[in-house]
Amino acid sequence: MIEIGRRNNAPSSQQPFHDIYLFHIDPSKPDTPFCFEQSIGGGHMEHGGARFLARDELDAWPGEWREHLKKADCAWVAELIDAHPQTDQAKLVSMILQRHCVPAKPVGRLQAIGNWLKRNIHVGGRYGL
Repeated sequence: MIEIGRRNNAPSSQQPFHDIYLFHIDPSKPDTPFCFEQSIGGGHMEHGGARFLARDELDAWPGEWREHLKKADCAWVAELIDAHPQTDQAKLVSMILQRHCVPAKPVGRLQAIGNWLKRNIHVGGRYGL
């Protein structure tokens, strides 16, 4: 599986410290390549879970896939899917992977650490991020 997006959305109603939303593409599952995962409290065995979907199953899934992608810090995937309604699933997967593999603008070491902290640690209160 290739991780496309991940972000810790804690505190949430279920967990004060660890509520991570993830989105993966699994090229080994061409029928259901889109993986939506949530890790609550450190895992997904007791709370959270993962769901593999095909493109034609997205709108029927009660998990609100667009909101999940936003919470996983990859809302651009939903925009790409919505912008190409007639594109077949294999081509769409290819487009997502191509965009994901485009190197980001280089950032300094401190900026990279700060970005990681924003994705994985939530600081609440008046001075929170």
